[in-house]
Amino acid sequence: MENYQATARKTQSGLQVDVHSRGVHTTIDEPESLGGTNTGMNPVELVLSSLGTSLQATAAALAPASKFNYEHMTVNLEGDLDAAGFMGDPDIRNGFQEIRYQLQFKTQASQEECGRFADLVAANCPVEDMLRNGVAVTLDQVEII
Repeated sequence: MENYQATARKTQSGLQVDVHSRGVHTTIDEPESLGGTNTGMNPVELVLSSLGTSLQATAAALAPASKFNYEHMTVNLEGDLDAAGFMGDPDIRNGFQEIRYQLQFKTQASQEECGRFADLVAANCPVEDMLRNGVAVTLDQVEII
């Protein structure tokens, strides 16, 4: 089993957070309208981006064995989030209420073949699996440094 790790540290700039994993750094931020400095995607945009990226990687991995040929695939994603949830309304979920995506293929394959391949990709995509089925999240430790 692989173990993945990441670190997130708040910067001195607004709501900006520096995240890193494997030595790769990314800036996460909120738009100015939400109190940020608009220097990076916000966390929910990253969830959508992670799903799109995972779908891309899954498709690339499965295509050869499935004999599905395509020149490229575009994933368009959108999610609905009611901010009242994380602002304290107990009747509204804190996160996305729904995520939708479309796959667009540049291919000679038929619509039916594309549909079968899309179903295969969705069924094997790790990030889609986590979003669809949930995953245990545990606060492991609190430290004073």
